[in-house]
Amino acid sequence: MIMIMKNRKKTTTDLSAKHFSRYGEFLVSFELSKHGWNIYDPVYDEYIDLIIHKHVCEECGKNWNLTPVLVCKKCGKDFSKSLKKDIVAKKICQDCKNEMIGNKTKCAKCQSENLINHPSCDKCDGEVEMIDHSCKCGSKKYITKFRTIQVKSSRIEHGDGKSKNTYAVDMKPRDLIKDESHFYIWCLLDDKDHPHFLVLSVKDFIKVMGDSLKGISFFKDQDRQHFSSRDFGKWREFLDKFDKLE
Repeated sequence: MIMIMKNRKKTTTDLSAKHFSRYGEFLVSFELSKHGWNIYDPVYDEYIDLIIHKHVCEECGKNWNLTPVLVCKKCGKDFSKSLKKDIVAKKICQDCKNEMIGNKTKCAKCQSENLINHPSCDKCDGEVEMIDHSCKCGSKKYITKFRTIQVKSSRIEHGDGKSKNTYAVDMKPRDLIKDESHFYIWCLLDDKDHPHFLVLSVKDFIKVMGDSLKGISFFKDQDRQHFSSRDFGKWREFLDKFDKLE
């Protein structure tokens, strides 16, 4: 029996409620990063678990890279990633036009200190310049998007040692931050520890809940949404709807 316990594979059921909640936030963060979002943790807990932002093209909405690129003016070779070591450290004397390689402070020909840097391409000797990105669609304008996220995590409910085939999410009046930039992401772990994500806005939640939001149980922080782990019930329409964040 002891050997069986030692060899048992650990799952999320072994996490405490507190650690499972944090685990869900990590999973949501990693999933958001797949969609191009940068993720940050708030310093204080004000019912917002994550702050996310991204830069996108103003015209076509594709992700925008703000990091400048290093490109040869002549042949177009891109040195931005792993090829920076190949940039030739060239200096040119302004007085006699002598070209030198390396960390020179004086011209080897006329001893002038009037030198300028001329980072050069190892392929064609053209000048390497630093330029800003533009979108493939031709646009040179981008916008910045910010969103706040509240994460709710759930494992499949069990009773008397048997699966109920349901998830449960607690929602309270204080969760209803009525800001168009605020969203809920429910992270749902099935019995194989595979995550499923429901993405909805505050307006979406209010619409689906309808009159039940006026119920005494919701007012008293006693409302809990139970729904099928097989088809997600009335919340199915929000499955993997990360495009709502756009």
